[in-house]
Amino acid sequence: MLDIKQLQVFLAVWEHRNISRAAQAVYLTQPTVSGHLKALEEQLGTRLFDRTSKKVAPTQAARVFYPYAKQIMDLNRQALEEMKGFLGEETGTLEIGASNIPGQYLLPPLLGRFKKIRPKIEIKLEISDTRKIVESVENSMVEIGLVGAKLKSPKVHFEECFSDELVFIAGPAHQLSRRQEIELDEMVAQPLITREGGSGTRLTIERALGEKGVAADSMNIVVEMGSTEAVRQAVKAGIGCAIISKRAVKDDLECGLLQSIKIKGVSINRTFYLVWLKNRTLSPVTKSFISFLRSSAQSQKQLATSKN
Repeated sequence: MLDIKQLQVFLAVWEHRNISRAAQAVYLTQPTVSGHLKALEEQLGTRLFDRTSKKVAPTQAARVFYPYAKQIMDLNRQALEEMKGFLGEETGTLEIGASNIPGQYLLPPLLGRFKKIRPKIEIKLEISDTRKIVESVENSMVEIGLVGAKLKSPKVHFEECFSDELVFIAGPAHQLSRRQEIELDEMVAQPLITREGGSGTRLTIERALGEKGVAADSMNIVVEMGSTEAVRQAVKAGIGCAIISKRAVKDDLECGLLQSIKIKGVSINRTFYLVWLKNRTLSPVTKSFISFLRSSAQSQKQLATSKN
């Protein structure tokens, strides 16, 4: 029989790769953490971590054991949350991952509203590119994700949620800043600042332009950035132009700090997807948040329809 405390210690060491920090995370002494790890290794009959003076590294056995330990602890937490819900207590932890745009510009106000409804919950938000967030969901690092592209993965379920518009932007001093519309070949010739290859924004741009006959390697990409904010600031600095989420530059466009220019015959829209493991039983608080997101997305669609 696996011991819950030993599993908790194992997951803490896995996450922190350091006995001291893991001990702090689970409120135990270092010798106690080492003792729990040794007992677990003896029960499993294999070493789980290779220890050095500065850090610990998971062995191949630990990599095999990790998803099972995570699932056991998740089920333990879900059982406690279900009982608290049954007794009228709204508690729990919402573990969510998000790609750059929804993580920075869409989720924060939504999480704030959800927190007002469920004030006792704890929220853990991981922000990375789409590919890494899907991997976090696959590896049970987070329960759900909100990403900007649908990837090929047999392990996870994708559900359409919010929509997004991408716009071509230039700085106020750029030669195109006074133009309302340009031809596609003019856009392709411009020095372009883009996100990295694993981002949903980059994937969406390549797919949309590919449909118009523009190959990804034909774009004049001068800089790749690791975040949307970096792309935004680089365009402001006059390094080049960019295709970026309208959500990310809304204030800049209204203040005249950036100029949006229409590409003739090209409209780039995308969908944000909720993603979770197909065979995972979601916690009560996560199920509640998914329902909240669905309702919020529907409200946004109705508002957009009424404006049109």
